[in-house]
Amino acid sequence: MNPTPFEVKSEGLEGGIQAFTVRGELDMNTAPELEQQLEAVLAGGDSAVILDLSECEFIDSTGIALIVRTWQQIDRSGGENGGGRLVLCCNNHQVKRLLKITGVDSSISMHEHRDLALAELRG
Repeated sequence: MNPTPFEVKSEGLEGGIQAFTVRGELDMNTAPELEQQLEAVLAGGDSAVILDLSECEFIDSTGIALIVRTWQQIDRSGGENGGGRLVLCCNNHQVKRLLKITGVDSSISMHEHRDLALAELRG
């Protein structure tokens, strides 16, 4: 069985939220593509970002490190006013398990459903 081709879709949502949907495998070969799109948004300063990993079939340490770096950058750019926020959406049990094992879920808010993740960013 061949893996789903890697794809990142980026869309601007109301309220200044930027959504990224990752499809396929997020690993050392594909992480630079996601990183490039994230950097373009983060360069603008205050960012509210949802990273939707629901269609992500696999994630390795490179992908996890990218998520953590992105969270740290958004957190720093938000300053005391908390203008920057990153929320994850993930209902793939294998990917979610890796995020839990590595402790990502204890630092970065994660929801199973996209509407809950968006509600947190809008709240």
